[in-house]
Amino acid sequence: MDNDSNFKYLLKLISSVIIVLIHTSMFYYTLFYGYNKILAAPLDTGGYLMIALYAAGITAVFNIMGALRVGYNKQFNIILSHIISIIFVNILAYLQLSLIHRAFLPVRYIVLMTVAEIVVSVVWTLIVFALNKKYVPITDLLLVYGDKKAESIVYKILEREDQYRICESVFYKEKTALNSDNLDSVKERMLNYKAVIICQIKSSIRNDLLKFCYENNIEVFLPPRISDIIVRGADDLTQFDSPLLVCKNCSLSATQRFFKRMFDILISLTGIILSSPIMLISALLIKIYDGGPVIYKQKRVTVNEKVFDIYKFRSMIQNAEKNNAVIPATDNDPRITPVGRVLRKLRIDELPQLFNIIKGDMSFVGPRPERIEHHEAYTKQIPEFPFRNKVKAGLTGYAQVMGKYNTSPYDKLLLDLIYIQNFSFLLDFRLILLTVKIVFMKESTEGFKNKQPGGGEKK
Repeated sequence: MDNDSNFKYLLKLISSVIIVLIHTSMFYYTLFYGYNKILAAPLDTGGYLMIALYAAGITAVFNIMGALRVGYNKQFNIILSHIISIIFVNILAYLQLSLIHRAFLPVRYIVLMTVAEIVVSVVWTLIVFALNKKYVPITDLLLVYGDKKAESIVYKILEREDQYRICESVFYKEKTALNSDNLDSVKERMLNYKAVIICQIKSSIRNDLLKFCYENNIEVFLPPRISDIIVRGADDLTQFDSPLLVCKNCSLSATQRFFKRMFDILISLTGIILSSPIMLISALLIKIYDGGPVIYKQKRVTVNEKVFDIYKFRSMIQNAEKNNAVIPATDNDPRITPVGRVLRKLRIDELPQLFNIIKGDMSFVGPRPERIEHHEAYTKQIPEFPFRNKVKAGLTGYAQVMGKYNTSPYDKLLLDLIYIQNFSFLLDFRLILLTVKIVFMKESTEGFKNKQPGGGEKK
């Protein structure tokens, strides 16, 4: 690594260790100078074990939530990740102490500690971001592209101008326009940069450029293709002296489906019980506003192309899509009622889908189910689009957490395939925690700026 990369790595490492030590110290103080005085059996050696578990827990959840990814995630994203992580870990710590005490302990100590930890995390984030901005230079990029579709990548890079800067672009396409650079010229210009973006280039040329960058220690940003994601999910086969990759290309195993179903039933029942007051109030407000139906039903596609009725709280006016016309939802859509706008903002309109999970139509985590019209339209544009239906549709999913409301169908497919190819229960747990975070992130709820398939009550 060069000096800039070394400094960035050291800053992340040292700052991460410091914040974990601070949080662990605050728990130490709260445990021994707060709760230990009122526990039925005060902790001695066991207290230090709890402190070690707290340090491990806060570190693990910080990593799951991306709370330590300074220089990658935005400042608000980092702060929000810290807040959710602290609250989650502290609730678990409080329940663990109450279990030891065999009764619920007073909450004042854990609440005070939580508030103090949030303040510390906010200050830490501001300081580390200031240091990162002052001492870690912006990454200069060379864009090598062979198709106009590369402009979407450019726009996304421009959104993070605090971290990346596209200084030059090179158009390369074999045997075409006169303005196309030759391959040797592209490689020569690559040597002037520490990082490049290779986008929409023919596979054989892309492989050549990747090897060249590997040889010269040039970092590469590479939008993946469907085949790339399939290969990334492959297993290594080491039975022979020649390495082989095995792409099993199947959905979840019978064991995985069983435990995922048990998990879905448990978490959806818990969710229904905990959210029942919110659902009752929401239903009442919808009914009072215009007297129309509370629940909105829509045909959606799930695993193996099965069609089912998805349930949502109605957030639009009655007959929002006249004559079954598909009308995309947009920012400030006039069809959304005042009550519906609040429900959508807080994602409360999605809560009735917990009953879809109980019925077995959906899973808690999986690709979001598309309505039939969109599924058919996307499949015509992208023949591989049905690949995402290898697993059951979900209330939340990889594309919803990592993407946005208006993420393109092709990018949604790529994100969903990443989930399918890398499925694990740890990944499901991570996506559930991250779902809590995106509720508070405006960009995740943006509507479509331009018309494209996907509207009505779709989310």
